[in-house]
Formats: sequence, C-alpha cells, structure tokens
Amino acid sequence: MRSRSRARTGCLAAWLACAGALAPAPARAGSELDRCLAERGIPRVARVRDPQGVPVYARVVAESRGVPTEVATLGSGDLDLLEVFDRATLDTDPFATFAIPDEERATRICSPVRLPRADIEAGRRVVVAAGLNYAAHAEEAGGGDVFLFPKPVAPTAPYGGVPVPEGVTLLDYEVELGFVLLSDVALDALPSYRELMERSAFFVANELTDREPIIRHGALLGPGDGFVDGKGREGFLPVGPWMVRGSDLFRALAGCQRDGLGIRLWVDEGDGFVMRQGSSTARMILDPARLLARLREDVERRGVVSPMPLRGGVEPRHYPIAVGAEAPRLPAGSVVLTGTPDGVALRVPPALPLVGRALRNLRSPFEQLRLEELARASAETSGGYLGAGDRVRAQIDGLGIQIVEIGAVGAPVAKDACARPRSPS
Repeated sequence: MRSRSRARTGCLAAWLACAGALAPAPARAGSELDRCLAERGIPRVARVRDPQGVPVYARVVAESRGVPTEVATLGSGDLDLLEVFDRATLDTDPFATFAIPDEERATRICSPVRLPRADIEAGRRVVVAAGLNYAAHAEEAGGGDVFLFPKPVAPTAPYGGVPVPEGVTLLDYEVELGFVLLSDVALDALPSYRELMERSAFFVANELTDREPIIRHGALLGPGDGFVDGKGREGFLPVGPWMVRGSDLFRALAGCQRDGLGIRLWVDEGDGFVMRQGSSTARMILDPARLLARLREDVERRGVVSPMPLRGGVEPRHYPIAVGAEAPRLPAGSVVLTGTPDGVALRVPPALPLVGRALRNLRSPFEQLRLEELARASAETSGGYLGAGDRVRAQIDGLGIQIVEIGAVGAPVAKDACARPRSPS
C-alpha cells in the first residue's frame, strides 16, 4: 500500500520556491517516431517568459527529453497565432535566443495556448471536448457513442502543481491530443481535413476529471448531468509544452511513414513513473475534421448551448459549444480536445455482478459503483486515482512532454506566469 504523504508534497505547497522538485524528465520510452519527427525540424511554438520576465511566443530550438531548454523569440505573448506560426517558419534570430534552465521551467514555460477564463465566461471562445472517442476507452467506461461537451476551463502550464479541489476524491487523468484554431471556423462551411490542418495547431493536454459527479448522475455512457461538473474545475487542463501547426505535423508524420501519433501517460506514485495509458491517435473513432462535423450536428439539433450544466455557482451554468446562434462558429483561439485512450483510473465492473451487489444493498447500480470507487481510492492502492504528491507525465510524439504534480487538497491554482509582464528578478 502506498502513502499519499510523501516528502515532496510539502514542497509543492510552496511550488514556486521549489520548482526543481519535478527533477529531470525520465528518458522517453518507445519513441522512434518521436525522434523521426524531431529530425524533420518542425516549427514548435511555446509561450514563455523571456529573461526580462516578459511573456513572449517563442520557437523551441532545443529540448531535452521533450522539455524545452532553448527558445528563440517570435513576438509578444498577445500576438495573433497566425502571425506567430508564419514567423515560426522563418530563420530565427540568434540574438533573440535564450535558455530556460531546468529549475526555472515551472515558472517560465506557460501554456502555449492563451485562452483567459474571462473569454470562456463571456462566450467569446470555447473549449470543446470529446468523450468516448477511442473504442477501448468506451469499453472500459461501460460503452457508449462519441459525444461532445463544453469544458469551461482555461489551459494551464505544462509544468508545476495542480492542487486537488475540496471534496474531490476520484481525481482521474486523461492524456489527449488537443488543437487550437488559428482562424474562425464557420459550422455551416466546415473546412476540409487539409484546410483544417492548415488552420489549427496541435498540443498535448491532460484533461483531468473528477469521476464522482459523473458516476453519481449515471453519465458514464455519454452526455448527462455531472459531466461538466466533473471536468470543469479550475486547473483541470494542463497544456503543452509546445504546439505544432497541423499541416506541418501531419506532413512530417506521413514522411515518417506512420498514420498516427503515439499517445502515452505515466504516473509516479513515489516509486518511479509507471505507464497507465499507451495508444495511437490512429485509433480515434472520429478524427478532428469529423469531430467538427459531429459538433455541427449537435448544434443543429440542440443549439449552441450545451444541456449539460456546471453547478459550481449559486445557479447551474450552461456553457456553449459554439458561438453565435444565427451563424454558429468556433472563433479563432478556441480549443478542441479529441478524447482519451483506455487506461484511466476509473474501473467499471461487469454489469450483472454490479447490479447484484446494488440489489443486495438496496442501492442503484451507479450509487453502488460510486461507493466502491470511493473505497478503492481511500485504500490508496497503487494504480488508482490521483492523490497529493503523485506526478503525471503525458507525452504525444512530436509534441513534447508535460509533467505536473498533484498538490494538496484546497491549495490555490497557480496563476499563469505569462498573464502579465513581470519585473526582472
């Protein structure tokens, strides 16, 4: 049985003062494709603080085991993304190149996607996520079809701490391929796959989830109450470390003679990283273009506002999955998450034995499952839900590695280091 109270948990309470607790990332496993993609010189765009503390977009010119170590400035941190990627294709200025020491990555490398929470709250941009988009994950969750839902969470940094919100016990991980739109996409005139690749940039995301409200509301098999509650917590979307334009990424992928990117996640419970998820994006049921087509169908049936509420405030809040009732669109800067493969912490047992246990205890099957999963999490056995001190490492070939540490319950979410300029130290 493992203990949640490891020594580094105390360090996390003062994360900014001891960012070195992450230590160097372990060597990548089974990453021949990753090396092939790196050799092709794809422009990789990060968002960082420069040596003067100013937020900038930068091209990654050197990395160590998936972590940026040297970058070249492309422009200010509020530059239009299309211009950022246009600049990224040009030769970098050697005088604008600077290193990011390992001990500073948690305070200087930000989410590559700049999407403030205020934009989400005002409905200017959206974060749309896909559920059950890998067949093996759908099976481990009990079945169901692909569905889309809003995740009203601002992207956060790829290195640093993610505290556990009060009342969350069933904290789960989900490595996902995400993309941000570089220009508006009208749902009544969707781009072709090739056009979408040109108008989007891809990155690693960890779509953290509280499973308890999903189980409580019986939403395991698809959309329903509890889904946005379980996924809409602040800090539940570490993103990065960098992003790559879709046309560059998938052209390089074809050059490496592959049809999918390796997608993997490891958890370190104190004894080293152990792989939990390992798959390929080729196993998606709906690719990015088909996900947008599904989104258009959902909007045509139900409108731009999702029927699934977030109950964090006084009144339930329904967030949009697109903008504009008359001419629905996904504005530039909106994010789409494409779903996770199998291997999450949630374990849905066979239906008949679960129903039998529920009947014996005079409970609904979902309530029985909820109590069983809470008991499993409380036992703190290896291979289960995340707890304070756990480190989560997520990787997608060509898109780098992120490592976050799960912090103490109720600790504040770290502020975006690139949200505003800082004075030089």
